Amino acid sequence: MIDRGRRRIAPIVGMVFAAAASGAASPAPPSDPFVVSVVATGLNTPWDLAWGPDGFIWFSERGGRISRLDPASGKRSTAGTIDVNQIGEGGLMGIAFHPDFASSPFVYAMHTRGGFLRMHNRLVRMRWNGRTLGPPETLLDDFPGAGIHNGSRIAVGPDRMLYVTMGDAGNGDNAQDLHSLGGKILRLTLDGRPAPGNPFDNAVWSYGHRNPQGLVFHPATGVLYETEHGPSGNDEVNIIRRGGNYGWPVVHGFCDDDIGPEREFCRAHGVVEPLVAWTPTIAITGADFYLSDRIPGWRGSLLATSLKAQTLFRFTLSPDGMRIAAKEPLLAARYGRLRDVLVAPNGDVYLATSNRDGRGSPERDDDRIIRLSPRSQ
Repeated sequence: MIDRGRRRIAPIVGMVFAAAASGAASPAPPSDPFVVSVVATGLNTPWDLAWGPDGFIWFSERGGRISRLDPASGKRSTAGTIDVNQIGEGGLMGIAFHPDFASSPFVYAMHTRGGFLRMHNRLVRMRWNGRTLGPPETLLDDFPGAGIHNGSRIAVGPDRMLYVTMGDAGNGDNAQDLHSLGGKILRLTLDGRPAPGNPFDNAVWSYGHRNPQGLVFHPATGVLYETEHGPSGNDEVNIIRRGGNYGWPVVHGFCDDDIGPEREFCRAHGVVEPLVAWTPTIAITGADFYLSDRIPGWRGSLLATSLKAQTLFRFTLSPDGMRIAAKEPLLAARYGRLRDVLVAPNGDVYLATSNRDGRGSPERDDDRIIRLSPRSQ
């Protein structure tokens, strides 16, 4: 799904923005267990938020800048820049840190390169010297790329491997082709090579994906969860399994024959069904787990942002984590399109808006990073 969606602004939203622009806590419905404050403004489509080993929020902007943000003061500094092709949904996307950052201070990044007819995505790493990032070193090149469906979230697993989401780059046939990296979740070593133990003796960990936008390991169980854009229907939340086939482009969402003979394909190919699917789509994006008691009642929740629905979703999981027991929409249409969510070590929650991505209606101070904190400190 192209992540469309125009911003819906009720009269009260203008008051929310006016309060937020000052950095003060904004009005919130009495039922919300949090207050909202703005930490940074005037950004160019922030894409990925990551909690740095230095206690700062590091974030990418689609135009090619990686920044460090002091969550206490809101001061932003540029860590480095990458030459990217910011076209459509392409540009600078996912970032992640080497798990031994103190001794191997590498920052990983996915970005789009090339012209419109020869676009591709690239995995790079850069060395941090304490002041700035060095030049990008290419680890893996020539991922399928396009103006849509680039995926490109990065997560480091409990096994110390890199997991990278790749969209189908607008070609659904890529997703079922195990010789293509498009429409896949990849598992790589920290040097960007296919990881040992992968199911198909290449970089592919799972396949049959359309445009995977969120990727997060449960900090306690190690289970890998993914969020994925469908076409006009069937956005998904999935548990990612080794060698799993997630059905695209034949299967949209569940194996329920809603778009054709899906059940037969599912039986023949062992398709893994999602935990939940949305029709019409909400353009679900970034995801993170909440394992704090700082915001009451949220411990164990899976949080995910959405572009089209302009909402933060809080999912309550079943005790075994294999089912979504309840979902709660939050912040609907108050800040526009939401691209990513990050849970801080102290239990605060940070969100990145995406109103300058070409499909939103930006306000004066967009784009922003906002913080959710408990009402009582």
